[in-house]
Amino acid sequence: MGRYTIRRLLQLIPVLLGTTFLINYMVWQLPGDPFAGRCGQRPCPDSYVSAMRAQFGLDQPILLQYWQFLKNMLSGNLGVDFNQVPVVTQLADAWPITIRLALLAVAIEAVIGISAGVLSGLKRGGFIDNVVTISTLFLLSLPVFVTGFLLQWLLGVQFQIITPTVSDEAPIMELIVPAFVLASLNMAFTARLTRTSIVENRRSDYVRTAIAKGLTNRRVVGVHLLRNSLIPVLTFLGTEVGSLMSGAIITEGIFNIHGIGGLLYRAITGQDYTIVVPIASLLVLVYLVSNLLVDLLYGVLDPRIRYE
Repeated sequence: MGRYTIRRLLQLIPVLLGTTFLINYMVWQLPGDPFAGRCGQRPCPDSYVSAMRAQFGLDQPILLQYWQFLKNMLSGNLGVDFNQVPVVTQLADAWPITIRLALLAVAIEAVIGISAGVLSGLKRGGFIDNVVTISTLFLLSLPVFVTGFLLQWLLGVQFQIITPTVSDEAPIMELIVPAFVLASLNMAFTARLTRTSIVENRRSDYVRTAIAKGLTNRRVVGVHLLRNSLIPVLTFLGTEVGSLMSGAIITEGIFNIHGIGGLLYRAITGQDYTIVVPIASLLVLVYLVSNLLVDLLYGVLDPRIRYE
């Protein structure tokens, strides 16, 4: 596994360089002048635009811009945004909050989604299976913002179980309901994917053999059936960390969470690409690392998988 891990890490380097270069190129090549609307109703003077382009290196070739971006990323100095506020400071304030929210959402997806899918698959055609099928269909039919506003109104306004908005510190207890909202759609997918995998693997020969040997139902399900059925589910969950971090704009907006989602939304609407590019590049890194961890966990779930 050690040689496989080293080889995969080496493979990540060209992927990371290629994707971050494309991000830099495509973002800064978007139509429109990001400095045109920063002087109120009047057009910005040419001297101001030229000075801003020189400050952010936009008057240089794209390869030089990308090289400067790489040096800044490696040194941890991302410069300032168009309002002269350090980018690192804004990321340091917002990133930990979104990481907590995304990891909590993935945990909710895994615990509730897998548990519901296993029970539904083992009790196929029964009452539990029908309940899980109907509830997942209900969650899939509801947009995230509808679920968010509904839970915020019921739990925060009507029953006052939670605070309708999350405080600036964003403790774990205040993030549980927003994380559930963020995970609601993918939790339904996880439950259905787990159910399908359980139903399919229950007909496999190794499960029949384990039952024929007289193994307990708990051992058959926990050791043989569940471990093999979780491989496609793990693949799905492994990609969820990055997608949840980038897709938290609506949830963070509903519950007033000061995370990456709101920061990215404000940067996109304000055409402040000095923030958009680092966030997108960090999300790429999160995707790559999470996929590597998923690949390494395959061997833990299924001993037949060997890393050569």
